Amino acid sequence: MIAEVIVNHKSKSVDKAFDYTIPEELAGKIGVGSCVIVPFGAGNKPNEAYVIAVKDTSKTKKLKSITRLSKDIRVFDDKQLELICWMREKYLITYLDAIHAVAPAGTGVNQEEYIILADKESASKNQAEIIRVLEENGGEMEVNRLMNYFENNIRIQLNAMNKNGAVKTEYRDNRGVKDRVISVAKVSVQQSDIPHIILQLERSKALVQAKMLDILSSCEYLSLSDLVHFSEGNYNALRSLEKKGYIETFEITVLRELPEENIKKDAPKELTDEQKKVLRPLQETVGKTEFKPYLLHGVTGSGKTEVYMNVIEKTVAKGRQAIVLVPEISLTPQMVSRFKGRFGSNVAIIHSGLSLGEKYDQWKKIKSGAANIVVGARSAIFAPLSDIGAIIIDEEHEQTYKSEMTPRYQTHEVAEFRARQYGALLLLASATPKIESYYKAKTGEITLLEMSHRFNNNPMPKVIVTDLRDELEKGNKSVLGEALKTAIKQNLKRKKQTILFLNRRGFSTFVSCRKCGFVAECPNCSISLTYHKFDDSLRCHYCGHTIKNYTACPSCGSKYIRYFGGGTQKVEEEIHNLFPDAATIRMDIDTTGRKHSHEQILKRFEQEKIDILIGTQMVTKGLDFPDVTLVGVISADTILNIDDYRAQERTFSLLEQVTGRAGRAKDEGLSIIQTYSPDNKAITFMQQHDYKGFFNEEIKVRKAMWYPPFCEIVGVIFSGNNENITANCSKFFAKQLAGLRDQRQRVQILGPIPAYVSKIKNKYIYRMIIKCENSDRLNNILVSAKMECMKNKSYENVAVVIDKNPNNMG
Repeated sequence: MIAEVIVNHKSKSVDKAFDYTIPEELAGKIGVGSCVIVPFGAGNKPNEAYVIAVKDTSKTKKLKSITRLSKDIRVFDDKQLELICWMREKYLITYLDAIHAVAPAGTGVNQEEYIILADKESASKNQAEIIRVLEENGGEMEVNRLMNYFENNIRIQLNAMNKNGAVKTEYRDNRGVKDRVISVAKVSVQQSDIPHIILQLERSKALVQAKMLDILSSCEYLSLSDLVHFSEGNYNALRSLEKKGYIETFEITVLRELPEENIKKDAPKELTDEQKKVLRPLQETVGKTEFKPYLLHGVTGSGKTEVYMNVIEKTVAKGRQAIVLVPEISLTPQMVSRFKGRFGSNVAIIHSGLSLGEKYDQWKKIKSGAANIVVGARSAIFAPLSDIGAIIIDEEHEQTYKSEMTPRYQTHEVAEFRARQYGALLLLASATPKIESYYKAKTGEITLLEMSHRFNNNPMPKVIVTDLRDELEKGNKSVLGEALKTAIKQNLKRKKQTILFLNRRGFSTFVSCRKCGFVAECPNCSISLTYHKFDDSLRCHYCGHTIKNYTACPSCGSKYIRYFGGGTQKVEEEIHNLFPDAATIRMDIDTTGRKHSHEQILKRFEQEKIDILIGTQMVTKGLDFPDVTLVGVISADTILNIDDYRAQERTFSLLEQVTGRAGRAKDEGLSIIQTYSPDNKAITFMQQHDYKGFFNEEIKVRKAMWYPPFCEIVGVIFSGNNENITANCSKFFAKQLAGLRDQRQRVQILGPIPAYVSKIKNKYIYRMIIKCENSDRLNNILVSAKMECMKNKSYENVAVVIDKNPNNMG
């Protein structure tokens, strides 16, 4: 039999299937998704490869043979292979890029080359130094570590030493993530003999051993650490029992457990009439086992999560499985708590906050069928379920559903592909749907469901818009307008909680000298440094470059350094100055860098009844705290003035979402939005919670300007160390697009031009935008243009990235 494999090799020139014979001892053990070790290249270096087909014949002569399996488990099945192939064509990526999205991260096996001392007498005089280094390091070394000892490349000498027998080369597996293994003990004598043995041990004063044996007799097995703990003994006593033959110890594989604090049983809630109405068609679709997409447009607090619960319950009752996607890691703890409270251990979790080992164990839990419900962020769409009945995308408008790294996939598209594969329900849900999604619903491409009232019939929060120009005229230079100050004061008196939102972290957006105009900038990026007061530092939020704050201008020596703009730290300081008795907590990237920090901050806010939560976009989505009655938006203009056709949509969405955090229980909510643009349509429609009115205006602009949903967009990004070469590469790429004139569709090319942030981490960046009717029909031309750039030696150090429907236009 012949196996068709994709070799785990980074070079794009090997992005194709290779044939290998399957040795007799592996016959029947290898299939689609198997991971194998194969000899690859002229030197037959062992490489891991993924099997994509097994067949009888091959057109290739003199086939090499598979060496062995690299792992027992298969990392993808036939349907996932279909997904891999579709993603490769859709997003213009390699097989490996797609496989790495589907396979569990960190489980690949790399082959490390070791040089082992064999017959040192065979070495020549000029090889004596290599022999000496090997002897000083135990007679063997990983090749790169060995080569670091020498200024010159010693590869030629090592090849010669291999030939004359002075050393030998061995390849060893290096596994990133391994199974978690623990040592356990169990009784190895007959149960009927245990009472007599315990009596003997007690008579011989081996009381700890007797207690250990007594504990083990009541269970199948117990970890050694637990046995020592419960018996109040030690490992010497344990080893004595093993020597006497009363117990045996062995290793077992266990899953890494995720923290599950305060998981309370979540009983089904009585449904509102609106919930019952939207559930009827959803449950009918689940019952029919057919693909059908829906958009659920439900206002904030309308009870969308309870709808998800009922859909999942019906799906699982039919013996099928479900995926629930959430947009941010900060959402996951609350969502997971609800689902685990309702469905127990049948829920698996996948998100970026887990370690590689935890992700791998959750993957295994799903693969084994121990979990039928998967809750997680974007990457959870690739969960290895075998019979998907429903895919739910919560807060479907969120930008985080578009991957900004290779593979640059759009989660909605992957979800639709998988739902079609399995004949599953696809449910998109949001209080502020994407313009494209709502347009599809209005034109009948997907079915629209609506919930226009809050679950408890509370009114939507009242929205007050404050004109910051008026505040300046009154002499108020604070980041807090008078209306917001007054509202916070009243909320503190009422012992209620407040959320303050600002789309900037740090203390100030830039630092400048008032005398000469010097602005502190990052040396690696074309962006100003942000001042962080807590450690008196200036930081770049793109590359992480950090320096101590200036006490004097490095350009003119002046001490007149001023801080412009304001971030979350500055807002927190101002709150402390105005309300010294108020308890505050901050939630931004600076405070959520550590593992589980999101959960800890939100838990503290809820349980300790902290007065004010100050945060960036993390606080705008999905949070449900009954005592939050006031939301303050420090400045709506930070989103409104971005250079992107979606600026209005994102402003409306973000303001509506953060406003929706207020008044979700029995008390009415209030939202105060501060802006220099109070007459902007996004703000005026949002003040009335009028999504439909906003959509009707925005869709006219999109049509007139030929933007999605009336076109598709392809972004091409060029980055390199040399600005001129990068610019020339972008122009060269543009010249290769002459074939676009022959396309039977409307096409418009914008650029190439320097990106909005034209330098990041010492890489110069140029961008090109291609607007078209169907981006998939441009695939061949785009791939050809990229290949021409790669072939041209002048541009070998310029990276070219093709990104369909990118998040950022600048």
